[in-house]
Amino acid sequence: MNPVLLDLMPAVREGYCCSQLLLQLLLNARGEENPGLMRAMQGLCHGIGQSEGPCGLLTGGACVLSFLAGKGRDGEEAESMLTPLLNEYATWFYERTQEYGGWTCPQVAAGLGSREADGTFNQVACGELLADCWDKIGELVENYGLDPMAHSGEDTL
Repeated sequence: MNPVLLDLMPAVREGYCCSQLLLQLLLNARGEENPGLMRAMQGLCHGIGQSEGPCGLLTGGACVLSFLAGKGRDGEEAESMLTPLLNEYATWFYERTQEYGGWTCPQVAAGLGSREADGTFNQVACGELLADCWDKIGELVENYGLDPMAHSGEDTL
């Protein structure tokens, strides 16, 4: 099993969804906890509340990248490359999930065989895609020269 997935198994067992798991990976790397932000990320779960919206790995990945490069307070500016960075992640995600018939949560879940008979999602089935997303985020962080430790210890919700 992918080492990323092994690290996340306790969080999966606790019921965190894909968008939250991507944030958890970043927080783990930073040695931080942020329960408020984790709660906020739950709003992206399962296509934004079972609304058949975008996959949480798409929206959660955008949030993780914005956490590192976005505007966070008065007097601060987002990194100038934030829009191209987010566009590159989204374009990669659209291409990566094309084989599933689209990028919405239901399309990705069906393509991965992760939707259970009762309509719930099997987070483990989405694991390899989650690991691919985390790898892509790491690649983008490196390519765009972002500091994954920027703003460490000062972010709360």
